[in-house]
Amino acid sequence: MKDLAFQGTWRAYQQKILDDLTNLMSDDGLHIVAAPGSGKTILGLEVMRRLGEATLILAPSKTIRDQWSQRLRMMFLPANAGEPDWISHDVRAPRTITIITYQALHAAFSGHTAEEEIIDSEEEGSDGVQSVETGKQETERARKKIIAKLREEKVRTLVLDEAHHLRNEWWKALTMLKEALGKPTVVALTATPPYDVDPLEWDRYQALCGPIDGEISVPELVLQGDLCPHQDYVHFSLPSELEAQKLAEFRAQIGDFIEALLKSAEFKQAILHHPWITQPLENVEHILDDARFFSSMLVFLNAQYVDLPQSTLDILGVKAREIPDLTLEWIEVLLNGVIYTYRNDFEEAEQVLRLQEGRLRDIRGVEHGRVRLTDARSVQKLLVSSVSKLNAIVDITRLESASMRDELRMVILSDYIRKDALPTGPADLPPIERMGVVPIFETLRRSGLDLKLGILTGSLILIPAESKVILDEIAGHLGIGREHIRYQQTAFDAGFLAVEISGALSRNSVHMITELFNRGGITVLVGTQALLGEGWDAPSVNTLILASTVGSYVLSNQMRGRAIRTDPRSPQKAANVWHLAVIDPEKFEQRIPLRFGRKSTDRKAPDPFDTMTIDLGSDVDALKRRFYAFEGLSFGEHPSIESGFHRLMLGAAKWNARGVDDINKIMERGAADRESLKVRWHSALRSYRAFPRMQETLESNYAPKGLLNWNTTKFLYAQSAALAGMILSAFLDTLSDMDIRLLEQLALFLFVMFSMMAIYCLPGAFKASLLLLRNGSLEGSMKQVGKTVLETLHNMSVIRSELGKMSVEATLDQNGIIYCRLEGATTIERSHFLDALREVLVPPQNPRYILVRSSKFWRLNRVDYHAVPSIIGRKREDAMHFAQLWDRYVGPSDLVYTRSAQGRLTLLQFRAKSFASAFTRKTDRVSRWE
Repeated sequence: MKDLAFQGTWRAYQQKILDDLTNLMSDDGLHIVAAPGSGKTILGLEVMRRLGEATLILAPSKTIRDQWSQRLRMMFLPANAGEPDWISHDVRAPRTITIITYQALHAAFSGHTAEEEIIDSEEEGSDGVQSVETGKQETERARKKIIAKLREEKVRTLVLDEAHHLRNEWWKALTMLKEALGKPTVVALTATPPYDVDPLEWDRYQALCGPIDGEISVPELVLQGDLCPHQDYVHFSLPSELEAQKLAEFRAQIGDFIEALLKSAEFKQAILHHPWITQPLENVEHILDDARFFSSMLVFLNAQYVDLPQSTLDILGVKAREIPDLTLEWIEVLLNGVIYTYRNDFEEAEQVLRLQEGRLRDIRGVEHGRVRLTDARSVQKLLVSSVSKLNAIVDITRLESASMRDELRMVILSDYIRKDALPTGPADLPPIERMGVVPIFETLRRSGLDLKLGILTGSLILIPAESKVILDEIAGHLGIGREHIRYQQTAFDAGFLAVEISGALSRNSVHMITELFNRGGITVLVGTQALLGEGWDAPSVNTLILASTVGSYVLSNQMRGRAIRTDPRSPQKAANVWHLAVIDPEKFEQRIPLRFGRKSTDRKAPDPFDTMTIDLGSDVDALKRRFYAFEGLSFGEHPSIESGFHRLMLGAAKWNARGVDDINKIMERGAADRESLKVRWHSALRSYRAFPRMQETLESNYAPKGLLNWNTTKFLYAQSAALAGMILSAFLDTLSDMDIRLLEQLALFLFVMFSMMAIYCLPGAFKASLLLLRNGSLEGSMKQVGKTVLETLHNMSVIRSELGKMSVEATLDQNGIIYCRLEGATTIERSHFLDALREVLVPPQNPRYILVRSSKFWRLNRVDYHAVPSIIGRKREDAMHFAQLWDRYVGPSDLVYTRSAQGRLTLLQFRAKSFASAFTRKTDRVSRWE
């Protein structure tokens, strides 16, 4: 450790953390959240150096593991220094600094001898897990032996890189290690903390890594110059002619099947004679267990113009006109219940069910024992791996190559290698029918574009033949002789060489090809997300195409992080990140009707947070989910920085072949103007706040109103009547001058009566007036609900920040959308608050406690239900505290425990209401720079 010394200059956020390191580590740990490319690795090494104790560093992949070693040599040791003998990559033989992967720790603890290989996860059908059964006693011996060696080496510091979303086995090994070392100092570094997990999972993560000590967002790092300006673009495609034909055939078969189903009198009779329909009161418990299936039968019968028994409607607490329209989704729920879950209930209709099941199988409408009509996996797979994306990649590459010329450094990430797609000779040009590294390479090679193409995966490396001299020079600098590098001309093109590096030196292959890419020996590099998607360090990347199907929160952000790093060799760098999406023409052209049978007069409300109100298919849906993982620049006239797909401003797009071309041209024009991109970032980063930051906000078009309850508002009406009576009596009293004895007595009587009435109603009127002031607007109602959630979570110690220093802020925009956020809390406290608030607004289907509010005005009765958030409903005392605060801030309500007999009936009615409200109430979480 004494030989280590940082050789560079600290970035602003790094220096700030180092200056305050003593305070930050007062709990014997450090937990930092910062975007990919922000320099977390170097920061972790410096903290390790300052602690001065033997250290075990754990990384999520071999690539990132090697990056730690590389950073240590390059940034903390003298120039040209080799790797010291006090660094180890084997936990079985630890040294002063031991750098391994989480999987390697698990393998060693389990008594396995093989190191994990990245190649596994690059091959189709593999998940990268090697399952080896080891005896329990042997596992215990292996674990004790490793822990003994770590103790012998006096390892007292654990550095955890991206220690989240780990496999269960890895997590267990890590937890056992921490406990065995006896309260070691933990330094946790991540770009993507698991905010998307439930509170129990978060508690487990925090128990391992400690509370977050510092969080640096992407806009902050762009503002400081630590990340470059960047933009996300989407290239939309239509399926190929053959793919579109397959989709049309599948959807036509579904349409024919449903048409026949609706005409089947036998199937209709089977539903009508189900005991839940004929005897609903005797089957309440069963209905409660699956209210959605019960609802699907009612929806189906209602669409068939059947007059539903009042008893079935009463159980749900709805009227016939409130029953939703029959859609493909409802038909899917119905068929799954009839054919699979409750088949024994339809014994007399077995022949009919067997016929319908056979028809479903004929049209591939059954997958793994479930009916799938809305988004069949076969359709999802067709869209996500559509070969039309290959043409999109060519279009993007042509555009970026023309724009950037020799400065282009493009990386294309895919899921699988598909080595079998390599041609066997120059004349071997079979049609390319699958996505993957080799198909992408081949498509670009055949395109005729003037590119320096290359491939970098765990098992296949191809470089341009003209770049061999540069690679030899790079190898020489690394001390790798030519005898250790094998070049072989490819059989299909003399312009390319396959590269193999022998023996232990093969782990340098990624670094060598990366440096070749940095120097321009390769300008378009195709690789797998498994090898290059996380931790790969190539700051020269200025264009990234995500041809991977992954939609997860963590990996999407990690892959995108490859491109947004600053490049010392190119200070003016701006990066383009391209996403690919294939739209489903069968959906947006509505070849299948959206609704069947009897139609409701109400239409489904558009999603106010998704400007694309039309369904474009599963591939676009996956892309929308991916966009929730990161914030970026909006496409509006006045740029802002926010998360979510709506920032692409596609609300006015025309979704046909010509419209798709128009959208892509808009994207292309933006991508070609990188200078404008820098200006827009500069404009968006300016804020009216002294210290702007990313603010996580809940958007909603709905807030519970507090004054719909007659029991509350009657006091206001009574008080008003009393005051009016007092005025009337005073007026009558003035008429007494006319010497009318009767009027005088009447005035006195009215004055006394209304005075007593006013005094009696005063407390209730005061409370009602207070609620009116607080809840008089949508944003006012939201603020009161938020206050209820906040104070409950604070009482539970889920939120520990000082209550007086926190505040719930709510604003209303011109479109009627409410924005609510919590000020003065930590990141995870804000996350728990927003999660709980969202459950109040858009409730889950099975809450333990429900708030019931009965509103009555003259002859109009209305019942509103609100779920007590799951985190609060785990304990009765917390739910009761929530209800008390609701009464105080929002309005009177009754707390119902849904696990009781009466409560389960209330739960059923709650679910029925929530089914209906789900079409109109929309809530979403977004982050904004402000």
